[in-house]
Amino acid sequence: MRRFFVCLVVICVSAAAAAQVTPLQVPIGEMVEGIACASDPTQTYTLYIPSTFANDRRYPVLLVFDPRGRSLLAAELFREAAETYGWIIVSSDNTRSDGSWDPNLAALQALWPEIHFRIPTDVQRIYATGFSGGVAVATLLARSTGEVAGIIGCGGLNVVNQVEDDTLAFFLTAGNTDFNFSEMHHLDDVLAEQGNPHRLVIFEGPHSWMLPPVAREAVEWMELIAMQQGTRNRDRDVIDKLYSADLKRAQALAANGQALAAAKRLREMERTYKDLHDTSDATEVATGIEAGEEFKMQLKTLRRAMDYEAGCLERRYAALTLLRNSDVPPPTQQLAGNLHIRDLTRNAEKPGEEGLMAQRCLNSLYSALSFYLPLEDLSNKRYGQVAVSYELANMIRDDNAVVWYNLACVRALLGKKNDAMNALEKAVERGFNNAELMASDTDLDTLRERDDFKALLALFGAVMVE
Repeated sequence: MRRFFVCLVVICVSAAAAAQVTPLQVPIGEMVEGIACASDPTQTYTLYIPSTFANDRRYPVLLVFDPRGRSLLAAELFREAAETYGWIIVSSDNTRSDGSWDPNLAALQALWPEIHFRIPTDVQRIYATGFSGGVAVATLLARSTGEVAGIIGCGGLNVVNQVEDDTLAFFLTAGNTDFNFSEMHHLDDVLAEQGNPHRLVIFEGPHSWMLPPVAREAVEWMELIAMQQGTRNRDRDVIDKLYSADLKRAQALAANGQALAAAKRLREMERTYKDLHDTSDATEVATGIEAGEEFKMQLKTLRRAMDYEAGCLERRYAALTLLRNSDVPPPTQQLAGNLHIRDLTRNAEKPGEEGLMAQRCLNSLYSALSFYLPLEDLSNKRYGQVAVSYELANMIRDDNAVVWYNLACVRALLGKKNDAMNALEKAVERGFNNAELMASDTDLDTLRERDDFKALLALFGAVMVE
């Protein structure tokens, strides 16, 4: 395949600034990984330039912040939409969540001059997107610069306290079993009160990035808001096409029995297409849906589910505070009862919103018990508390080989050799196959002389490190 290259225009603010950077020469129409920032070569990113690129134009730029620095994976979600609508994607390799904010600050400090000096950016149309902790990174950038036009936030926490500009547009999205589902709803409500342009789209799935169709919808929505705000020329063909697609999505939701979601989308269309398109048909359909019993029942069910989730969070806080503050950790079964794990597991099998609500509660508990709480207690060598956290996590979901392995390690550190071997065998049964780690991990030192431990290593042909 022939490869086309383009020398990107350097946007200069001064001769001194220009002297510090080198114009980018990259292939267009494909993802280019590992580009080093001019101001800090330790900061790298994946870049996508649409195949319609022309040297005499400036383009909307989407900055992408994945909480694990998976720049290519995250950028690929937006590739099709970026190609269609002529957006440039700049996806950081270095953003992180669940730890120090230093990596995120370093990434922002390097990427901001990058898009101003080395990329032909339409400075009125700079967008940022993030998943989970990446939403906070995107919002921090918007607040600190005052130059971000819109944020595409996926499965993040409520960051409304960071929002001061009521022109900042928010496209929010989350999975219907995402433990941040309620947070996204709450943020959407607050943005409505503040008057920010906003839309909330829920997809089927857990705490994860959106799928490409939702990413495309987000880009298209930002295109409409740009037309509404006058930062891009109005295109009647695009407006009509997107309005028709929006209306069809709402009708499909209604036909599928999702009256609440259908009415919400139709009301959002009234805001999105204000001064762009006649929305009287959307208003009429929404009014009819909202008058129906199905809509009222679903609204009541959602509110009840979110209230229950709030109660789950309170119980989680109380139970985990008890675990954190106890010198001798409470019995695992006692905490499981306090957390209603058995009831939630049973309810998670139910259809409809009740089942989804229980799944969200369990996902929230699992995230805390399998990662966040042990992370804190391990640093303080509170191995008893860590063991209880992992045991509770495995009661919720017992298929995670890494959690079983970690439980084996803390049990071994506690001198519970038989329990440690039991957990280690379960880890292997569930797919843990890092024999080199098992052979060298000092956390497992108390197991090394056991025949069953040696036999387990022998399955992989591993040799213990003395």
